[in-house]
Amino acid sequence: MNLRKKIFLNVLVLALITGTRIFFCCAADSYQATAEDISGDKYFPKVKEALINAKSSIDMAMYFVNFDPKVKKSPVNELVEELINAHKRGVKVRVILDQNIDFTLWNEGGEWQKQDKNEALFEYLKKQGIEAYYDNLFITTHSKAIVIDKEIVIVGSANWTESSLRKNWEASCLIRSKELAGQFLEDFSRISIDYEASILDEERAPSVRLKQAFLTDPALAPSMLTARDEIAFDLYLILLKDFDGNPQHMIEIDYKTLRHALGVDEKLSYASARDKMKQALRRLEEEYRLITRKKRFFMNTLVTLLNYPDKTPYSPPQEKYCSIPGEYWSYAWHKTLSFPEKYCYLINLCEGGSSRGRLWSNYFIGLSKKYNISGNSLLRGMSGLRKLNIIDMEYSSYSLEEGVIKREPIRFYIIGLYSLQLLNKEKEKLAKTYGKERFAIAAGYAEIVFKGNDIQVIEDIIKKMGEYGADEVDRAFRIVSEKSAGNPIRNYKYVVGILQKEAGMCKF
Repeated sequence: MNLRKKIFLNVLVLALITGTRIFFCCAADSYQATAEDISGDKYFPKVKEALINAKSSIDMAMYFVNFDPKVKKSPVNELVEELINAHKRGVKVRVILDQNIDFTLWNEGGEWQKQDKNEALFEYLKKQGIEAYYDNLFITTHSKAIVIDKEIVIVGSANWTESSLRKNWEASCLIRSKELAGQFLEDFSRISIDYEASILDEERAPSVRLKQAFLTDPALAPSMLTARDEIAFDLYLILLKDFDGNPQHMIEIDYKTLRHALGVDEKLSYASARDKMKQALRRLEEEYRLITRKKRFFMNTLVTLLNYPDKTPYSPPQEKYCSIPGEYWSYAWHKTLSFPEKYCYLINLCEGGSSRGRLWSNYFIGLSKKYNISGNSLLRGMSGLRKLNIIDMEYSSYSLEEGVIKREPIRFYIIGLYSLQLLNKEKEKLAKTYGKERFAIAAGYAEIVFKGNDIQVIEDIIKKMGEYGADEVDRAFRIVSEKSAGNPIRNYKYVVGILQKEAGMCKF
C-alpha cells in the first residue's frame, strides 16, 4: 500500500510538471511508465475511451458509484454502459464495490447499519452477467482504481458520481505500465470479499418448503430427535428437495446417489450404507408414515411422498411452512451440523424466515414446548449455530440488584449460511496478507465473541490492533471474556465500544 502511494504521488506530480515519461525506482521495483494527467474534466472522456478500447480485461475497485438505471443521460451511466458493452464483446470485467457500515451510528445495545450506496450498481451489473463483488463489511475500500488489459492503470480521487464527473476537480492519472498494473491486480486480490453478500437472491439454489407440522408434531421430527434417528431426518429432507413435482408424486431411489447426498459414502461401505438407507426408508414409511414404498425386482425402489396428517399424495405446502435454502445442501451443512444444530436451524427458519438478516423473538420455554425439544438440546443447538456464525443471539440485560443470574436468549438474528470452502480460502488469504501470527491472534479473539467463522470480524480485529494498539485490543477482549456466554456484553460490538470510548478519553 505504501508503494502504491509513493508511485501515485511521483506519477501525478512529475507528470503534471515535467512530462509524461516517468522512471520509477523503489526499494524492490524499478521500471518505466508513461503517465497522463486526466484530472478535472479530462477524466470522463479519457476513461470512457479506455473502456471502449479494452480488449481483454477490466478490473475495477470503486468506493462509490452513484448509479441510477432510470437516469438516461448521465456520465455515470455512460461509463457503466461501457462496462456492459465490454462484457458483451468478450472482455472479462470484474468490479469490487465498497460495502461498509457506519460505525458512528453504533451505540451500546444498538445496531450497526449497513450502507447501501452501491446496491443499484451491484444488482445491475450482476443481472448483466458481470462479475461483481462486495468487499468485507467491516473495512472501507476507498480505492478509485481501474486496470485495463493488465497494462493501463487509472487511479485518482474520482468516484463515479455526478459531482466527481461534472462539478468537482478530481486529481487523476492514466498510467501505462504492465508492472504497475500487476501490482494493482495483486492488491485487488488481497481485498477481502463478502461472497454471500455478493450473491443475488435469484442466483441462489432453489429453496425447499417444509411444513411446520414436521417440527411441531411429536410423532415426526421431535420423535426422530429423541430417538437420534438422524438418517431418517436427513433422508426425508433430501426426498423433499429431490421431488420434481411430477403428477405421480414419486421419487426413484438411486442408492449410490443418495449415499453421497447423505454423506455416508465417506464413512460406510456401499453395502452398509444401502442397508442403513433401506432401514431409514422403512421407518419413514412404517413409523413416521411420511412415505410409501414400491419395491421392484432388478429396478430402483419408487417412493411416494405423503402429506400429513391426511396421508394423501404429497404437494408442496401453501401455508404454515418454512423455506430451507438450497445452500443447506449445496454448502453441505446437512453433513456438517450436529442433529440438534440442524433441528434448531429449522426452528430459526420457521420462526424468523429464510432471509438473511431476519430478527425474531421468543423464549426457550416457549420454543421447547412448541417444537417438542428439550431445553438442553435447544441450548446446544442454538449455541452451536451461534459459534458457527449462522445465527446470533441477544440476551436481556440485568440490574445490579439482580446479580449474576443464568439467562436465556430472547432475540435471535439469522445471519445465514455460507461456504466453508470459501471461508477457509479467505482465512488463508488473511494469514498471507497480515502474517500467520497476527491472523491467529485475531482469530482467537474472534472466538471469544462467537465470531471465529466471521472473516469480516477477524480482519476488523487485525485492523483494530493497528489502529488502537495490540495491548488495548487485548485489554478490551479480556474484559468481555470474563463475562458468561449469556451476558449481553459478550459481543464484538461491545469490544469496539470499549476501544472507541478509551480512544475518546485519551484525547482529553
